[in-house]
Order: sequence, then structure tokens, then C-alpha cells
Amino acid sequence: MLTRFVDTIRQRFSRPLQYYQDICVRCGACIDACHFYVVSGDPAHIPAYRMTLAKKVMQGRVSDGNRLHNWYREAWGQESRTAAELERAMWECTGCRRCAVFCPFALDTALLVSAGRYSLLQEGIGPQMIAEIGNAEVSKGEIIEMIQEFYVDQTKELEARLQKEFAPDLRIPVEKEGARVLYVPLVGEHAIVPLAKVFHAAQEDWTLSLFTATNHSFFVGDMDKARQAAHWIVQEARRLGVKAIAYPECGHATRTLLSFFESWFGDEIAGIERISVVQLVASYLAEGRIRVKSGTFDVPLTYHDPCNLGRNSGIFEEPRALLRAVATDFRELTPNRELNWCCGGGGGLIAAPEMKEIRMKAGRPKAEQIRQTGAQWVVTTCENCKTQLGDLNEHYGLGIEIKGLVDLVAEALAL
Repeated sequence: MLTRFVDTIRQRFSRPLQYYQDICVRCGACIDACHFYVVSGDPAHIPAYRMTLAKKVMQGRVSDGNRLHNWYREAWGQESRTAAELERAMWECTGCRRCAVFCPFALDTALLVSAGRYSLLQEGIGPQMIAEIGNAEVSKGEIIEMIQEFYVDQTKELEARLQKEFAPDLRIPVEKEGARVLYVPLVGEHAIVPLAKVFHAAQEDWTLSLFTATNHSFFVGDMDKARQAAHWIVQEARRLGVKAIAYPECGHATRTLLSFFESWFGDEIAGIERISVVQLVASYLAEGRIRVKSGTFDVPLTYHDPCNLGRNSGIFEEPRALLRAVATDFRELTPNRELNWCCGGGGGLIAAPEMKEIRMKAGRPKAEQIRQTGAQWVVTTCENCKTQLGDLNEHYGLGIEIKGLVDLVAEALAL
């Protein structure tokens, strides 16, 4: 039985979701907008069908919660088949929201996917690993004092290395009170090194966060835990008295920062600017705070708009301005910006090994886009996209290299 799923999704069915369910006319405008459906032809991948499926499951339950109506059984088959279809509908989706762009009513089925994923997990259906990573991100704030000394020591070692390799007076400050910018990285030095170089060149007053920007609870629709994981960062920002929080090249993390922090934290976040490092570095270039060597890269390259940075956060022109400043042969994908095809790796699917096969299938439209440009490099501004594009490169034999935008800017700096 899908008792827990139904009970949970009924509780999560918000007014906007009810509105979407009522107003959707099943016109089919969303069908060809979904990269999953384009390659699979599976009705479970049709955004409007997800609405129908969830509605029938919720309405098909008898009031005592013990079984489904006979008419529902006859129309839709056994519960195991229904559960499998629900799993495909909710989990084989990246939440890219391309369907919402094509919908004449701008209906956002990603809200349903979020509620549906969380509800399915209550039945034990779906990649539990993603939820477990989210739990670890929530727990980190409770043990931060235990790992702080080790983290600071590791950062000092990285600082010393960069002083030898890049600039003798470069600093990677941690726990610096009164800094203007709190930079919240991803796990790994690759997310710190290029920004440390750019911050040094821009003479930015910054400090490195003890936390990371990733928020896997957001992927599984557990918004209470997503808020708690983010709250550690807000508390850190307030304790240090910073003026801005900057998030790294990470799509979903940036979306939580720009789209959810205000509703989650209200006055607690008032007066603190929230910004992507892509926007921040672009502002340095526009204001003359950094200089780059024009034409540093002469290979044909293209830019992949991450769904959460581009379509869902409106960050389109800043990365292009940076690319044009350092590259001589920039080629646009077709389509691009808000119409860009999702790479197929978002929504947390990268973190679920069992999802790789469906990721490769869903990424076929993106692979075809890239091949048509003739580009040798694909540049992007999202960690998940970089991993997915690397996998697509190998799977489809594209013969490309995947690059991070800030990495290229850091390499092209003119000190």
C-alpha cells in the first residue's frame, strides 16, 4: 500500500500545488520540453501526467487508508506497478523547470516533484543515499567545533602553497570578523583555489566559511532539513558580521540562497547581500577591480547554462561577459539561456549511482547540442553539471573538455 505516501503528500499539498492541479488543462505544451520524455517516450516523464498520477493516487485511497478503490485497481493495475510509475515520475526528473517555461500558465511541476519525492521516501521508495547526505549536512553544525581546528590547519597548508605558486601575500582567512564577504565553498580545494586568487586580485575583504553550500535535503523535498542546513551558514554570517554571503559554482545551492533564504529566515537575513560568485566576479571585472589577459583562450568553446543558475535564478549575462573577456571563439548552444536543455544530472541524481543509466539517456539532447557547436571546451558554473557533462563526454564520445568558469578567469588574471 502507498499509505504513507498518500498521507504525507496530502499534508504537503500546498495552495499553489492545488492551484496547479486544478488549472492544468493537459494541453501537452510541456511534453516535448522534458528531456526525459524526449528520449524515453514514457508517459511517467510527462510533467502534466505527474499531476494526474498524483491526483489519482490521492483520490483513489479509501477513507480508512487500507486499500485502493476497485475502479482505481482496474484502471491502473496493481499497487506495485503504481509505485514503480510514481518512482519514475518523481525521481526521473531533474527539477529543471524547463516545462514551466513552455507551459501557457507557467505551472511549476517541480513543486509536485519535491513533495512527491519526500512522500515516496516515507515509503522507502527512492535513493536513500541522497537523504542521508542531507542528514549529514544538517548534523555538521552540531559538530563544527570538533572539526574546526583540523579545517583551519588544512586551509593554512593550502594558503602556504598558493603563496609559493601565485602571490606571497595571498591569504585565505577563516573566522574573520567584520569581513565584507563570507564565501561558502563546496567540498574540496578546487572550489577554494580559483576564488582565493580572484579575491586576492580584487583586494576583497573576505573570509572562508566553515560550512559547505551543498544542500541535499533540498533535492529530496525535506524543506525543514534544507532550512536547518542553511541556517548554520546564516548564523555564521551574523556571528562574523559580514555584509554578503557568496555561494560557489553550484546550481541548487545558489538557488536556495537566492530564492529561499528570504522566506526561510526573514529578518534574520536582512541587511546581508546574497550573491553567486559568478555575479561577484563579473562585478569585479566590470568595476575594474580585476584585469584579465584578453584572448587567453583561443580554443572554440561553449557555455552550458545550469538550470538553477540560469532559468531558475536569472544569471545569464554575467558568465557570458566573463567568457568573452578571456576567450576568442565563444559559440552559443542552440537553444540557450532559459530555453537551454538540462544536462540531465541535476535534482540530486548525480549522488545516486543507480541513476547513471537514466542520466545518460536524459542527457542525449545536451550531448547533441554540444556536438553541433564543434566546441572543444564546454564551460559551466555548476558542480553537478560538470560531473554530468564529463559523464556525457565519455558516454557519447564527444571529445571535449569540461571547464569551470571561475577557473578560467583565475588563470587569465593579469596581476
